[in-house]
Amino acid sequence: MKTITESGIVPAGTWTVDQTHSSAELEVEHGGFSVFRGGFKPIEASLVSDEDGARLQGSADVKAISINDENLYPHLLSPDFFDVERNPKITFHTTEISGDADNLRVKGELSMAGESREVEATGRLRGPVSFGPGAEKVGLELETVVDRTDFGMNWQMDLPGGGKALAEEIRLSVSLELNRE
Repeated sequence: MKTITESGIVPAGTWTVDQTHSSAELEVEHGGFSVFRGGFKPIEASLVSDEDGARLQGSADVKAISINDENLYPHLLSPDFFDVERNPKITFHTTEISGDADNLRVKGELSMAGESREVEATGRLRGPVSFGPGAEKVGLELETVVDRTDFGMNWQMDLPGGGKALAEEIRLSVSLELNRE
């Protein structure tokens, strides 16, 4: 299988995030019966494709987390979770991008809460699409699942009826619309 650069899926150049049409989200099972969701906005991201291959990098400010419970917000920023005072950003950069437009595989280093881990995300790439003279865009969707305890997020609470308050697995997804520079 050809890499995305070899097959020309990502045209050469630098592509930067369109803030209006991009998002980063997380999901974690809560109480064994529902899903807690949050998101980060704005996010930073760029995709560079040249003779050396394709490289993706991105980041989000932890304080930019958006949740539907203002009382929970300080707990997420605390050392129990993201530890924002010592680790204000979540970052990602690729070590390998392979596959094709419909079956993209992205390996890279994810850093959050003071820990860095190699992760693999899967997804798809769409475009480029012309939005008029000099305005080209690509769309990139990626998803991965990580163990929050690998990143030092060890907080847990036993529920009175049995079970745990939070699952250890966190699903991370990004939806990027990128503009050609």
